Amino acid sequence: MHRKSLTRLVVSVSAIAVIAVALAMVVAAAAGSGQRNGANATLASRSAAADNTLVIAISHDVETLDSDFSHYQLANEVNYNTQDQYFIYGIKSTSGGFSAEDVTQIKPKSITSWRLGPNGLSIVLNVRKGNKFCHTGNPVTAADYIYYFNRGIQTKSGYLFNIDGAYVKSWKKLGTYSFKLTFKKPSPFFFYLFRDQSQAPIDSVELKKHATSSDAWATTWKAKHDAGSGPYCVSSWNPGTEMDLTANPAYNGPGKPFFKNVVLKVIPNSSERALLLKKGSVDLAQGLTLDQLNSLRSTRGVKILDIPSRTQYEVGLNSKIAPFTSRLVRQALSYAVPYQTIRKSVFSGHALTPRGAVANRGQMFDSHTWPYSYSLAKAKALLAKGGHPNGFSFTLDITAGDAVSQDLAILMRSSLKKIGVKMTINPQTAAIFAQQLNTKKHQAWLRDVLWYVNDPAYVGNSFYRCDALLNWTNYCNKAVDKTIDTMLKLWRPSQRSAKARAASRMQRLINADAPTLILAEPDLQVATRSNVSGFVAAPDEETLYNYLKRAG
Repeated sequence: MHRKSLTRLVVSVSAIAVIAVALAMVVAAAAGSGQRNGANATLASRSAAADNTLVIAISHDVETLDSDFSHYQLANEVNYNTQDQYFIYGIKSTSGGFSAEDVTQIKPKSITSWRLGPNGLSIVLNVRKGNKFCHTGNPVTAADYIYYFNRGIQTKSGYLFNIDGAYVKSWKKLGTYSFKLTFKKPSPFFFYLFRDQSQAPIDSVELKKHATSSDAWATTWKAKHDAGSGPYCVSSWNPGTEMDLTANPAYNGPGKPFFKNVVLKVIPNSSERALLLKKGSVDLAQGLTLDQLNSLRSTRGVKILDIPSRTQYEVGLNSKIAPFTSRLVRQALSYAVPYQTIRKSVFSGHALTPRGAVANRGQMFDSHTWPYSYSLAKAKALLAKGGHPNGFSFTLDITAGDAVSQDLAILMRSSLKKIGVKMTINPQTAAIFAQQLNTKKHQAWLRDVLWYVNDPAYVGNSFYRCDALLNWTNYCNKAVDKTIDTMLKLWRPSQRSAKARAASRMQRLINADAPTLILAEPDLQVATRSNVSGFVAAPDEETLYNYLKRAG
């Protein structure tokens, strides 16, 4: 796939210190993981020609098997495939050679039925009977869901982010296979968030066996061991080399796996990953460059899926650091973005030109709220009006090694130079970059942002509200906050028109304030062998292994 390791917006980057601990745990797993069988096979012996084995070339190792601390896309993907989430979206066909999840349909997964309480302040959830955890055979019961909530409150990481994001106030076991959640207020995001990779039961009986006085929630053990009931189980893991998954014979949810085995092979060099795909040694290759993807389009036996996305590449401008304290300066730079050049030269046309804080493909997107187009004359006039007729200098921080961000930064530097603005590009390690996002120390930053929850209220509440955890630009407009509050109250289907009007108002306000420069909205490009079918495009852009098949 073409996408760097994404820090998903459903996960708190405030837990960066915890990420480092989790990464250390994974490295420590090399000394001896209980899920390594000591028989790590070579890539040649795990040939993609084996009909029941899917081989995926990945760029780096899986971060952790503890979805509470899973912050990067590959780890999220593995955890999604090894866990059995509460809900799943419906699936619809497309004309692009793949199916897509339909976010307008909420379907049962590990939760078979539910009953919403009066005024949306509670919900009773019924667990699918007969589910078993993969490695132990322990039955999945309501107690495992309750354990999840208790663990999330204590570990204060990814679980807690979603608990808080869904306004969950309390939880209570009603019976062996039912439990009740109470909300602080009606929760417009509950169903969206609880189909997320981390929202699934975990084997509480097994985790309690590995708890210690200094690690009451078995975080050290869980980082190296899956304890889920999803379609796949981790059968072996040689960190830095390979992770093997095996279909869970006890899984009886939607999407029974076709492939009995999935091999995730770490191939750090993207050229080598592309070559292995070209030769047919692997079935999918992730993390390819745009040039490599374009080259593979004409390769016999390979196909590239172009999947519509709501990802936006953005330059965040810190509203509390001069000169970006000036709204006029931020507007000026918005007119200096070479939108069409970026779309054509960086993304080879496989992107949409952005038109606002809500992505083009986002629910309730309103194109009429976007005032900007490429105009250096307007940019210069606004700079002069904002007190900078001769321009200014600033530093843009990017993640080192991210080729797309580097290309975008170079284009922006060239364009801004034409209006007298000198931009210095400062590559940083991923850890430093994330830490400064969390502490809001960047003067300006560039990265991709994936809006996987397709709701304008979620976009505003997560990123643009004055006190939002992910408000990395220090942006604050009380009128925007008031509009977000209005949208959050409009959660009933009958209130959709009123919510759309509020969403338009929010977009108009944010776009006029220009807290970010929105550069492009690229497609997700997935590179597979031609005989691999069944790809289902998910809004969080994770590959769902259990739907994939081999044709012929």
